[in-house]
Amino acid sequence: MKKLVSLLMAGTLAVSLLAGCGGSGSSAATSGSTATSGTESTGETGEAAAENTSTLGLSDTGLPLISCMVPSFFGGELVDTREGFPEIRAAYEDFIGISVNWQPMASDAYEDTFGLTLMDRANMPMILTATGTITGTVIQAAQQGAFWDLTPFLESGDYPYLVQAPEDVYNNLTVNGQIIGIPKLRNTGRYGLSYRADWAEAVGVTETPDTPEEVYDLLYKFAHEDPDGNGQDDTYGLEAVGEYTGWMDVIMTWFGCGYKWVEKDGDLVPVHETEEYKEALDWLKKCYDEGIMRSDFITVPTSEWGSKVQSGEAGAIVDTLDSAGRRAWLYYQQNDVMSVVNPEEYASMNLVGPVNGHTAAVQVYNGYFLITKDGAKTEQDVKNCLKFLDMMNSPEMRALADLGIEGLTYEIDETGAAIMHEDLEQSAYPQQGLNQAVAYIPYILEGTLKTATTEPYVACDEAMERSAEVAVFNPAESYLNMSETYVQNGTILDQTINDARTQYITGAIDWDGFQAAVSTWESQGGTAVKEEVNAQYHAA
Repeated sequence: MKKLVSLLMAGTLAVSLLAGCGGSGSSAATSGSTATSGTESTGETGEAAAENTSTLGLSDTGLPLISCMVPSFFGGELVDTREGFPEIRAAYEDFIGISVNWQPMASDAYEDTFGLTLMDRANMPMILTATGTITGTVIQAAQQGAFWDLTPFLESGDYPYLVQAPEDVYNNLTVNGQIIGIPKLRNTGRYGLSYRADWAEAVGVTETPDTPEEVYDLLYKFAHEDPDGNGQDDTYGLEAVGEYTGWMDVIMTWFGCGYKWVEKDGDLVPVHETEEYKEALDWLKKCYDEGIMRSDFITVPTSEWGSKVQSGEAGAIVDTLDSAGRRAWLYYQQNDVMSVVNPEEYASMNLVGPVNGHTAAVQVYNGYFLITKDGAKTEQDVKNCLKFLDMMNSPEMRALADLGIEGLTYEIDETGAAIMHEDLEQSAYPQQGLNQAVAYIPYILEGTLKTATTEPYVACDEAMERSAEVAVFNPAESYLNMSETYVQNGTILDQTINDARTQYITGAIDWDGFQAAVSTWESQGGTAVKEEVNAQYHAA
């Protein structure tokens, strides 16, 4: 891993030399470098390809062949018989020099399919895509030798994009000292505070709040100073639901207690053992007691999350920033919700992001690529798979996966942004599903071609950049996956603390009652989890 860290800087330089520009999860290559140009192709044909052949042999185009199983989402399925896909295939084959035998599997049954595939050794794909985070099933398979150790390949310096994934993520995908997966990165700065900008103006708040106290003052005014101007006491400051409690975790970070776990006196401890956690709980309880949150929030289902901001009953939400931009700000524009201050303008949101210099980090990866030993039988197979996965992160291939081919699926407007062809339904774009093979490492590259966007999306990107700079990670995440007690009892343990937190906020229990719940947590396995986590932490 130390070698990987040193390769990070070298990899970054290599990327800049290779590409000069890049892409993101919703972006593509810079103008002028289309995926079909072929001028930077690394494709191999003839004798060169024969020397680089794979267990599956060569494709009908004379290129080394790999196999890849990916999830297929309704409306975004990877369909290699879809009109226009031959052009897509030719583009990535010409650029990368690898051909792919695709095995798309329906997303609604993917977990079951994944498990069955692990048992079907005779028909194992070379690249097996996993969803979510590493699981006990994958860990057990890795311990039995099902996957290649990717550590020496990544240390080789041959994959400049892949080595740019954060070290913590590779730690999370490490079993018995071996890196077994290539992560699919996400934007870590998605969580943050958002609120109705016109409501703030209506109650006289002109500066963006930057501390928990300033946020409280804003929310109090939203709840009690008639921000919508209808003369009725019918608004809340903060959107809140009971089934989903992630918004509480984000608020906790504002007080400096960390995110779920934190380092304290040389050990990793759950945040409920810190003084700052109690401070954050009391802040939330104050908001509840003073009517800033609806009194029945504990019974509100997750399906209604964000609905009160849309309807004008709540003025602020702590959630993903893109959700606040899309489900609130864009909602106002699409449904003619006008500003309470200037009725000639649409209502808008202030997408703040972090408060007090903190916010919780979104799970940094969602899904990962495993290279199986039953599918990829030789080191050359592994190199072919990694070459494909690495080059799919290039700006040219991100353009292909996200947007398709200039002239076929999009055009470039006068601002340099991509305009998708409106005569095609989204499900008809030939590149649909190809992004399932993109790891988005690094997640954001400078100088990218973006799709034409609106003010809410621009504001969202800016807010996520602010959040990403200060996002607080869970330092125990990778160790929890290797804690036998947590794998067995983690759901119950987490629920015990979450329930006690909500009960304290609503006044159902006092602080002594919360401490009693902590004692229950410890006896249910919490103490064992701490020991198992810290044994790994100190060893690492």
